[in-house]
Amino acid sequence: MIRTKISTFHLKFLVVFHLFFFVFVVCPAQENDQDNLTFLAKDSFEELAKAYETSENNAMASSFAKAFLLKAKRENDIEKKAEGYYMVADNLTKALTYNKALPYLDSAIAISKDNYTHIFPARAHILKANIKGAQTNFMDAMDELAIASDYAKKTDNVDQQHDIKFFIALLKNNIGELEEGLSLLKESVAYRKEQFRKDSSNSHLYLHSQFAVASQFNNLKQPDSALIYLKKPMALALKLKDSVVYSRMLLCSVNSLNQKSEHQSSLDSLKKYNSFIRDVEVRTGTEFRIAYWFGKIYFKQGKKETALPYLKRMDSVAFADSFFVETIKENYDHLISYYKEKKDTKQQLFYINRLLKVDSILDSDFAYLSKEISASYDTPKLLQEKEKLIDKLEKKNDQGVNILFSLAALILILFLLLLWYYSKQRTYKKRFQELLEKTTNANHKQFNVEHKSPGNLDIPKEVVAAVLKKLEAFEQDHGYLKLNLTLGGLAKECGTNSKYFSKIINEYKHKSFTNYINDLRIDYAITTLQSNLKLRKYSIKAVAKEVGFNTTEAFSKSFYKSTGIYPSFYIKQLEKQYLKA
Repeated sequence: MIRTKISTFHLKFLVVFHLFFFVFVVCPAQENDQDNLTFLAKDSFEELAKAYETSENNAMASSFAKAFLLKAKRENDIEKKAEGYYMVADNLTKALTYNKALPYLDSAIAISKDNYTHIFPARAHILKANIKGAQTNFMDAMDELAIASDYAKKTDNVDQQHDIKFFIALLKNNIGELEEGLSLLKESVAYRKEQFRKDSSNSHLYLHSQFAVASQFNNLKQPDSALIYLKKPMALALKLKDSVVYSRMLLCSVNSLNQKSEHQSSLDSLKKYNSFIRDVEVRTGTEFRIAYWFGKIYFKQGKKETALPYLKRMDSVAFADSFFVETIKENYDHLISYYKEKKDTKQQLFYINRLLKVDSILDSDFAYLSKEISASYDTPKLLQEKEKLIDKLEKKNDQGVNILFSLAALILILFLLLLWYYSKQRTYKKRFQELLEKTTNANHKQFNVEHKSPGNLDIPKEVVAAVLKKLEAFEQDHGYLKLNLTLGGLAKECGTNSKYFSKIINEYKHKSFTNYINDLRIDYAITTLQSNLKLRKYSIKAVAKEVGFNTTEAFSKSFYKSTGIYPSFYIKQLEKQYLKA
């Protein structure tokens, strides 16, 4: 028990730390996003993944996912890069921005398809299928699952194979193979039940598989079986506080009660469901189903005027997001019937054309799925909808103590963060003043030749003299501002070879060629930003280009190395002084 309590508090501590880091460090400096990501990327992959999973919102999760990806790119770790792309895409998918998520999944697939692992690229293909399915683009969803299946077989990834099976069973519903789908979904329940028995953290997947079976009973017009199957899982979902599955089971019960013609009970469950998800950002499918069921139930109750706005909403959502499912046809019949009674020929014709359009789309999907499932899968494959498991903090009997302990930790962390922040600001301001005094009182000319005998370098004296003279001209003409300068290129301009040139730079400048060029550029940036008001209005990226750096990151890193402050801070302080003057 003691070990469990410590583990629970440690997890709370991690969540709290990342929450306050995000609030006090990341948010106040959005213009310096690259620096923030660079700071976050110092954490281990495990810490970043944990922070991502426990993030309070999509914005926080996005920062940790991008930091994970940045770290993976810097270390050139292909598997971690694939995971980073997937995390960013997964977060965008949760935010319902599907089209933004797809390019990241394509990147994860591109870098891992020839170097596949136990996880990738199958995992990325599965999430793509999930997105395409959510958009009712069943053809593309099927193609993605076929590819994912091949990789899952190669790597013997049983979990992914069951994910794929589950999803294909759902696609089978669209071609009417309901009994076969039910059989396969029951296989999924058995698999997930065993996983749940071994590890209770697998509860979400287990509950979701049971919900899928209950939903399939509804598809088979067996509402009593669906309600029986829902009873225990709904109680367990409530006990485990799994709001996602519980809300879906509520909607499933709406369908069951409606089939039993218990319309008022069905409506009560639907209202409860709608209230339950009121503060949650809903997907297109959820928005469609809410409008669909309210319209259908009210219409069956004879409340046609009340049903009409919902029926129209169902139609607009379906066409706005190309969300077409077989059940939509019945509600179009209601719309056509309503306007026929009203003798509104124009509206009646409009919804007849809408129904014909939906029919043609569904027929096309039906033919494609029927062919692909038969040709590609001798044993039908199933896919369970991919959703990130949210780690749930186990509640203890001593909740009151834990809450007080957590509050004390929050206050302490807040104090330390504020202390750290103001200390950092004081340090930066001090460094800025020192830098300002230095640039005001000193000559920043970089050329400084020590009068050593060139014999020490084993280079002809006249060669050294010629190179130093050209370097002096190079500095005075600001040649170092040119982008993509190379040792070999500048050596050639100075009339010597790379070996001699490198030795001369090391001996007379006391630094490597790269540091020599970067220091010249930073010196130029320091002095020019002081006098050039227009340059201070540029973005950091634009300033970096102006002084010869290819990337914002390289510029910021070199500026900090030379001055102890970041260029964004330096510019802000210059602007403050200018305004005071």
